[in-house]
Amino acid sequence: MIVELIALISLPVGGFVLFLYRNYYNHVYKRFQVILKSHKLSNTPEVQDPVVLQLQSGQIPSWLNGIMYRIGPGRFNIQQNDGSTFSIRHAFDGLPFMHRFEVNGSTQTLKYNSRMLAKSLETEIKNKSFKGLIFFGHIPEMTFPQWLYNFYVRFNNLILSPKPRHDGRPDGQSVGVTVTPNFPLPARIKKADGENVLVSKTDANVLQKIHAETLEPQNIFNYTSYDARIKGQLSAAHHQYDPNTKEIFNFALTTGPVPRLVVFSTTEAGKVTILADFTHRTDKSPIQAPYIHSLWLTENYVIIPESPMVLKDRGANMLMNGSFLSSISWVKDAPTYCHVIARHPVQQKEGLVASIPVNPGFFTFHVANAFETKDNSGETILTLDCASFSDGDIMHQLHSFGTPHRKGPAAEKAAQTTLNGISYPPQQQSGFGDLVRYKLNLDQSTTLSIDTLAKNVEFPRFNQDYALKKKNRFVYGCQLQGFTEKKDETGGLIKVDLTGQSGPLTFYEEGFNCSEPIFVPSPTGTKEDDGVLLSLVNNFDCCYFIVFDASNLKELARVKIGQFIAVTFHGSYVDHEFKSININ
Repeated sequence: MIVELIALISLPVGGFVLFLYRNYYNHVYKRFQVILKSHKLSNTPEVQDPVVLQLQSGQIPSWLNGIMYRIGPGRFNIQQNDGSTFSIRHAFDGLPFMHRFEVNGSTQTLKYNSRMLAKSLETEIKNKSFKGLIFFGHIPEMTFPQWLYNFYVRFNNLILSPKPRHDGRPDGQSVGVTVTPNFPLPARIKKADGENVLVSKTDANVLQKIHAETLEPQNIFNYTSYDARIKGQLSAAHHQYDPNTKEIFNFALTTGPVPRLVVFSTTEAGKVTILADFTHRTDKSPIQAPYIHSLWLTENYVIIPESPMVLKDRGANMLMNGSFLSSISWVKDAPTYCHVIARHPVQQKEGLVASIPVNPGFFTFHVANAFETKDNSGETILTLDCASFSDGDIMHQLHSFGTPHRKGPAAEKAAQTTLNGISYPPQQQSGFGDLVRYKLNLDQSTTLSIDTLAKNVEFPRFNQDYALKKKNRFVYGCQLQGFTEKKDETGGLIKVDLTGQSGPLTFYEEGFNCSEPIFVPSPTGTKEDDGVLLSLVNNFDCCYFIVFDASNLKELARVKIGQFIAVTFHGSYVDHEFKSININ
């Protein structure tokens, strides 16, 4: 009788599991391999012992003395103990590197060192003992037993018995999207007297403390470590910071059947205030589980974009396939809801004040500045700048990020369909979204205007002395020119005048790929753009540190880092006393 009962139960369960695997292999693995199969990324070498590099050309401003940190993927091909190679084919998924550039304008030198931040994870992969990994877009090929085991581990660790996969190892998890000096630490992590704090973050609810000089990983923790009420699997890699109150702002997002957003602030001392905790918009409709990479901040409000870029199955596909991208879906014709959360009680309002629908819907990886004003009737107007995408196509074009395409004939375009509302197969990326300004009437919960400030702009940065202020005039960013038969693909820089008083300025050098520019103000400057931009620039197989004049984008100094590519996402800069100057 017992045997018959087991057989009756196991038959449908086994059939369902086989169905899941068939869905994984046929509908996910095969499709994504079309994107990834021809794409090979190269490893970045570690430089653990600092090296002093000399100028190749130009001159570093004598006043520029500080440290630029940059972070991004660097280890893509891992030799396993059986002689095989585990190759990661999506640029977002390489094991993370931290890079440290100590610039000295007095001696005209640059001291450089770097370190891979997930060595324990690399060891797991070498030993073929990694369990339940969730990548952004990479999906390794697996046999049915391997897939079943990894699915079980993910489901158990995230749903049945939630626990961190790093297992207490400070380098046991991949945390490599943003880098923040002087980030407040939870009480359980003790800071030594005079210690400079450096923290890396990602889009999951996980953070990593890094030694500010050697770059050695020291601790992995999460926002729940600050306050038990901050629960959720996801968070924004880009927190927000108020330079006046010294508070940071972020959220934790719980996926699953009932998505939940917990929005909070943290003081320099690590004291937490829960600003909002909600599952529904102000119109009583339930929120989705969107992909949120960054958020806005004004003097009185936190604004979180719920775009129509959502986890279509509440994240179930992510658990099943081990790929965040496999669950991402673009909901056509849906608005983006801007959730406005009060930082302080305003006219008896607190928590979630409004969920303002913006049509057409948009997605943003990276925001620029934001501020609030009053109109003639005294109503509050929110002005929100960001690099905006009008659809979800960019999500399937990101696998080749940071590796420019050489000149040559374009591949024959295949007939396109859609996969989860996103064009498929993806076209070769030839540009970014646009720098867009959204003006919202908070009191009426309406959109006043949507204005394109500049075309083809990503990674917006600005002089952070102007954060939260209306008088911010200039935004710097990256601009992409696709390859042609006669020209290599090029990632340049752009300077945008938000007032329209002058046209945009650009820097391009064919085949060069400029990283997100970091603005450093001149200590004797009198204008908003008196200062320099720092960028890590790749040219196919060579890496440079370049200093630009922020007023005209003219190159001031160039230092060769090495004969390799260092793909990075974001960076921050501190002065020689480790004071935060421009922080991501």
